[in-house]
This record gives sequence, structure tokens and C-alpha cells, in this order.
Amino acid sequence: MTSKFIKFNNQIIAKETPLFTLANRSFCYGDGFFESIRITGAEMPFIKNHFERIKETANILEINLDSSITVEWLQESVKELAIKNGVEQEGKARINFYRNEGGLYAPETNSSSVIIDVMPYQAKSGYELNNKGIKVDLYQKIKKPCNALSSIKSCNSLLYVLAGKYKTDNELEECVILNDRQNVCEFTSSNLFIVINGVLYTPAITEGCIQGVMRKVILDLAAKARIYVYETELKPNDLIRADEIFLTNAVQGIQWVGAYKAKRYFNKVSKTLIDALNQHVILERELLENLEK
Repeated sequence: MTSKFIKFNNQIIAKETPLFTLANRSFCYGDGFFESIRITGAEMPFIKNHFERIKETANILEINLDSSITVEWLQESVKELAIKNGVEQEGKARINFYRNEGGLYAPETNSSSVIIDVMPYQAKSGYELNNKGIKVDLYQKIKKPCNALSSIKSCNSLLYVLAGKYKTDNELEECVILNDRQNVCEFTSSNLFIVINGVLYTPAITEGCIQGVMRKVILDLAAKARIYVYETELKPNDLIRADEIFLTNAVQGIQWVGAYKAKRYFNKVSKTLIDALNQHVILERELLENLEK
């Protein structure tokens, strides 16, 4: 089942409605960014975190968001589309922002447009850990640069496209991307965590990884669970040293890695954290319901 309706700025329209000319800046230059949001239990548990990242990204790219775009507007828009598209419990939203057309590399305006798409997500209620660990390997052909643009979810995703192609061609389920310092950066669509002797490590934002919403949530939950956490520099050899590797993103939550080269892994910490994640979502939902009474 796919979605039938989208929201373009403040108007709900049929998904097949033509929207762009050839001058669209997202098409021509990748001049925009996107956000992916999980809907679980008909709620968006981390909507405020997502909205903060939207504002931060727009600021980095010097794109002006319309004054009507608030966290409340975003929440109501996603809920409205979920109803229109028959998404009752589990779903996901993709929100694209792009600078409006005009100019070549140098834009003539910093105003922007937004497109929201809400679609079903085939999952049980809440976040679910994969039963079988996924198989991963390094993608080494192109390295990710470390700069101010590295942490955002840009519409220019060629590195991830090529890494995704490598993943498919080599019958992998995920790829580890390296940065231009030859350090571990992230997965193609997720942040990366490793566990060594019960201690949690993840690449620092300065290592070029996406500043993931779920990454931040997991860091907070690990601290509450009294798991030592270090945001640091990781080498490819650290993947071999690890007792556990898992990936995080806003839609799937946590997925654990079963195999990297000849190494096999456990999932003790990832089980602990996904239980804490689901409990956190339940508590947030109960708090929201009490506030609405």
C-alpha cells in the first residue's frame, strides 16, 4: 500500500499531481534537505527533535522556512495526511524542503517549499529488534568529507546511492561508510554504534556522520541505563574488536549486526536499549494523553 495524497506547502493534493519545472533547484542542484519520521501508535514520539533538526539544517543551508512552519503545524500536517492515506497506527513520513527556483548556482531567493508524504510502514506496534543479525562490510570507493554539511540529510545523496548499489551488488544488508580520514563514519542510512567490554562507542559528529535524531535518543537512554558512552574516533579495526555493532535511525529504531567479514556479534546491549526505547515511547505517549485531558 502506498500513499495517495501529499501536502505541498499548505495544500493537500493527489500524489501524482505535477509540481516542478525543470528549474527546480532540488532537481538541478540538490538544493534542499529531507527528514524521515516514524509514526508509531498513531503518534510521532520524537517530533520536537525532528523539528529542531529541520531548523538547524535550514540555518546551515541559509534556507528560509515559511513562518507558518512550526512543530504544531508539522504535527497536524502529518496526522492529517495519515488519516487521508489510511495510516492508522504504524507509518513513516518523509518531509522534503527545497529552495525555490531562480538563479543558477547562486540562488535568486532563499524562500522555500515543503512536501510531506505519509505512508504505511510494515511493522508491529513500536520499535522491533531484528531477529537475525544483518551482514555488513565496508564501502571504500568514495569517502565522506568532514565539514559543516556532513551532519545534514541533504538532497544530494550520491555517496549513499553508490554505497547502496555496492551493498546490493555484494549481497550485503548494510555498508559502513568511511570518512576522508579513513575512520568509520556511519552506515548508508543509519548511525553506527559499537560495544567493547560493555562500553558504547559511536563516531563523533566531527567525524562526518549524520546528526541523527535516534542517535541522540540512544545516547540519552544509554546514559540513563548507566552504560558508559564515548563519542569518538573509530578505526575499521575497531569493528573487529567490537563485541556488538548496531545501527540506529528514526524509522527502524535499532538493528543489530550479526556479521562483518569473519566476525560474529552478540546483541545484548541493543536488546537492552530497544526495550528502553519502547518504554520511553510509552511514557511519552501517556504524558501527552494526560496533558490533553
